[in-house]
Amino acid sequence: MNKPNRIFIVGHSGAGKGVLAQAVAKDLGWKYVDTDFSLEPSIGRPMAEILGNDGTSQISNCFQEIIANQTQQENIVVTTDDSIVLNEKVRDILLKEFTVYLEVSLSVQMDRISHNHPLLSTPNFEEFLNTLRTERDTLYKQVASFSLSSDDGDIEGHAKQVVDAFKK
Repeated sequence: MNKPNRIFIVGHSGAGKGVLAQAVAKDLGWKYVDTDFSLEPSIGRPMAEILGNDGTSQISNCFQEIIANQTQQENIVVTTDDSIVLNEKVRDILLKEFTVYLEVSLSVQMDRISHNHPLLSTPNFEEFLNTLRTERDTLYKQVASFSLSSDDGDIEGHAKQVVDAFKK
C-alpha cells in the first residue's frame, strides 16, 4: 500500500497548526489547506452551546465531508479545526493518514491566544480551555502518526521534524 501524500495537523487553538502547516508545505513544495475555523476558542463557549445539538451535528458532518474531500487530494498539508476529532468517522479517516498532533501547554496556549479575547465573555477562559483539553487530548493522541510540542516556537525545526517523520 502506498503512503498518501497528505499531512493533517491536529491540536488545540494556539498550538501553531497553521504556521507549522505552512512551513511543512513550503519545505515539501506542497499546497497548504486551512480548514481551521477555531469557532469555540474565538467565542469562548463549547460548540453545542454556540450552535445547539443540531448545529453541532451539522458542523461535525461538514468537517467529515471536508476531510474526506481532502483525502482525494495529493501533496497537501491540512490544518484542522480543534473540534475535528470529536467525530468518530473523521478519526477513522485521520488514522489512515499521516496525522501530526501539535501539542501546546496551557500556559503557552493562553499566551498565544491572549490577543484574541473571546467575543462573548467567559467567566474563566483557562477553565474552558482545560475542559476542551480533557475532552480532546486523548483523541488527538489516538489519531496521531507523529506528535511534537510547539512550546519552544521553533517552527523551522518543527517543520523539519515533521518532514523527516513523514519521509520515514
